[in-house]
Amino acid sequence: QALLHQKRYSIGGAQREREAAAEKRGSVEKRKAMKIALLAFEGVGHLNPQLALASKLVARGHSVCFFLASNKNEDAIRALPFPKEVKVCVDHDRGSVDWKNLDPSDAKVSGLVLLLAKITVEAMPRLLDELRAWGAELIIYDAFVQGAPIAAKVLNIPCCCTVTITNVNGYTLLEAGDLGETEAGRRQVLENHRNSKTLAECRKVLLEKYGYDIFSHGIMLNSYLPTGLQVCTGIKEFEQEMPEVVRDIYGDIDKECVYVGPMLISKEEGRIASQEKLPKKQWIDDPFPYDRLRQYEVEEGRKIIYAAFGTVATGPDHWDMEKDPTVMFGARSSGKKFCRTMWQRIIEAFGNKENFAVVMATCSQDPEALAGLDIPGNFIVRRRCPQLEVLK
Repeated sequence: QALLHQKRYSIGGAQREREAAAEKRGSVEKRKAMKIALLAFEGVGHLNPQLALASKLVARGHSVCFFLASNKNEDAIRALPFPKEVKVCVDHDRGSVDWKNLDPSDAKVSGLVLLLAKITVEAMPRLLDELRAWGAELIIYDAFVQGAPIAAKVLNIPCCCTVTITNVNGYTLLEAGDLGETEAGRRQVLENHRNSKTLAECRKVLLEKYGYDIFSHGIMLNSYLPTGLQVCTGIKEFEQEMPEVVRDIYGDIDKECVYVGPMLISKEEGRIASQEKLPKKQWIDDPFPYDRLRQYEVEEGRKIIYAAFGTVATGPDHWDMEKDPTVMFGARSSGKKFCRTMWQRIIEAFGNKENFAVVMATCSQDPEALAGLDIPGNFIVRRRCPQLEVLK
């Protein structure tokens, strides 16, 4: 309901005037089925909530089409067990950043930010053509998808951003180690991005072609549109205070964010559990021992501890990365060092304690991820764990 009653990004305001007039006449006409474009980010933590939302929209009679900026999830989305269309808006997989010849000014900017900016520039012409041809009436997009608010502005259609972190004021770009701790530091982070040659070139193209300034109209990786709707899968109690440097751009957008809690989808409904191919099958890839877990909980009355560190620190891009925290979203060590340190501490805290059982998901594709760690008898360790079932 919130999606269908959101504010419209309007140039002339004519649509709003018509709607106001209809309300004034007491019109309560049933809203028609809509053609809804979904612009997804490829990370599973971002994508699955959108899949859950899409399945419910289809169930209510709306048409959905996924517009993708890479072909990484194309097959998985086409296999979803509900009616939908899929369009890939670039001809390659990961964007065309010349990593070997970056300007020194790009060194203080995350590679992900550079990549997404380049993808936005490359994908926009085809994205706009595809959206027009399909007849999109509403855009639902992930906060990492910078092209979505640009498309909403150009096409003058409403948009809704799905924020799949704890709260709408969690600004990934400003998680920059010590710089992210102060207002002056956060302003310096934004200045570093403005000084990036690659980002400046992308800004120039997007501003000239579409009238959108990536530096003054939004915060990259939190690409909200103040006249759109932000829907967050966290809860209001987790909301941080908006930094002043952000309020200069977004105003009081956080006050209108709709918190909906987790948007879940089961494996049978189409949840994407993993995107990485295993280089080598190991014992941690054996089937999950549900009977053993039930024994711990029901027969032995143990408390179940679930430990998992997601797919970013454990993923290939961050597992062995050792860089300045300003370009690692605040991370002060590689994913490998972080995870192995935490795993060891969890083992020390709960290992062989008769009142506890630990389910631990390693996620990492590194065959040596657990090397040297002594796994206690009350631990269930798998590369991938059925998280929803364990939490139930």
